[in-house]
Parts: sequence; structure tokens; C-alpha cells
Amino acid sequence: MNAKMDAKTDERTNELLIWCAGNVLLGDDAAGCTVAELLRAAGKKGVVDCGTTPENHVATLRGNPPVVLLIVDAADMGLRAGEIRLLPLEKMEAVADSSHGIPLSLLLEPFMTVMEIVALGIQPASLRPGAPLSGAVDEAVRRVADLILTDRWRETEILGA
Repeated sequence: MNAKMDAKTDERTNELLIWCAGNVLLGDDAAGCTVAELLRAAGKKGVVDCGTTPENHVATLRGNPPVVLLIVDAADMGLRAGEIRLLPLEKMEAVADSSHGIPLSLLLEPFMTVMEIVALGIQPASLRPGAPLSGAVDEAVRRVADLILTDRWRETEILGA
């Protein structure tokens, strides 16, 4: 995978599908869900707020799959709070603060030959129940939404690169 994570290209009509995941009850784990709110408020199409159950949205990948599935989620990458990194799916399982029932790599493995699957991880500061987003993660959420809205999300540094 190169530093820009080049997209596969073909005749599919759905270029980009964005899955935003997280738990709004666990502080910074709400990062993905908050990105979904910002994207929808800006009129972005192809945004799915998966919450804690991405497995409930697998049906959206069948039939006319996207060229790229972008997953936005909190991920403990050992970085400073609010840091953002691109993650190939196989790295996501190792760093996600999994509030999801099924590991994403297992859930999405059947689709890996059909589409590019990449995650945009946001380093959380706190997953304290009932807490709001920390300041650093709130800023990161806004940066991520802007990167997606301006189609610059591929410019994000890749974890470990």
C-alpha cells in the first residue's frame, strides 16, 4: 500500500461509502458518530452512522459496492489525543477501542477483494462513560470532517509509515 492509498477504479457508481462507528456514551469513542453528524449537516451523501453495530450495515456493501469503504472511528494508536492516522483494515483491529461486537477485519474480510477498505482513526484521550468529547478529539473530529468534505482524507499520514 503506498503513502496515498490509491483507490481502485472501475465503473461502479458509488465511489465512496463512509461508515462512522463508535459509542456516544463513552467519551471520545463518540468521535466517529460525531463526524457522521457533521458530514450529514454539510449535505455529504454516502454517510452511515454505524454506532456500535457496523455488522448491521453489511447489506449496504452488497449489490452495488463502493469503490472505497472509509471507516471513521476512535482508535488507540499510542499517539497524542486527537492525532489522526489512516489505517489499513488489518491494523484497525489491533488499535480500535472496540465497542463493536464483531472485529471489523472479520466482518469485512469477504469484501476486501471487491473494494478498498481503509480506516481513519482518531486517537482518544478518554473513554470515560458519560463524558463529552475531549477538546483535542473535538478538534480532530472537525479536521476529519473537513478532510472528507474537501476530498483530502487520503493526505492523512498512514500509521507506522
